[in-house]
Amino acid sequence: MKHIITLTFIFGLAFAVVAQSEVLTNADVVSMTQSELGAHLIVEKIKESKGAFDVSVAGLINLKKFGVSDEIVAAMMEKSRILREKSVVGTTNQIFSDRQPIIESVPTIIKNSADALRLAKTVAIEKSTINPSGQALEKELMKRRDWQKLNLNIVRYKEGADLRVEIGFVPFSILTHRYVFRVYDNRSGTVIAAGETTSWGSLAKNLAREISKKLSKIL
Repeated sequence: MKHIITLTFIFGLAFAVVAQSEVLTNADVVSMTQSELGAHLIVEKIKESKGAFDVSVAGLINLKKFGVSDEIVAAMMEKSRILREKSVVGTTNQIFSDRQPIIESVPTIIKNSADALRLAKTVAIEKSTINPSGQALEKELMKRRDWQKLNLNIVRYKEGADLRVEIGFVPFSILTHRYVFRVYDNRSGTVIAAGETTSWGSLAKNLAREISKKLSKIL
């Protein structure tokens, strides 16, 4: 019985290692699509596997010819972007984890919130609430001049993003409709800005205003 348990553990470990080292290509994505796997399952597979995708113009056109959905194509492009960033980071002795991005040299590079914001190029938005919709908040942010001056590109996945905006609803504030936000430096894990607003009027617009104002004051 003991030997059976040991063998089961060894085989399970080997399977996990193989799964993590699996490299997906455009052909694999096309094959999964034509096998009628759900788009969300294919996206999850892309996120958990290594990728060697051709996301050139020609590659994207071929994917559409084979019926690959925009959602899946976007996940492939995002995965390729993250892998490119990791390869650049590796040349400067910076280490990222898929689940918790960390840069070893952060203490010597990022000394304060201003440094974190100046070095940031990308930001991801994460919500624990239904409202506002991600699209509405992104639209309101990009309309603001103070946000445009920050030169931050909004990305879909928080893995690999330089900054992360977390939004939540304040419990028991049914009458005041209070929402809070925090902006994290994803590389060091520190909070560089925080604030709150209400949903009176337009929640997306209110949040965009307060987030932009808080970040602009840092510089």
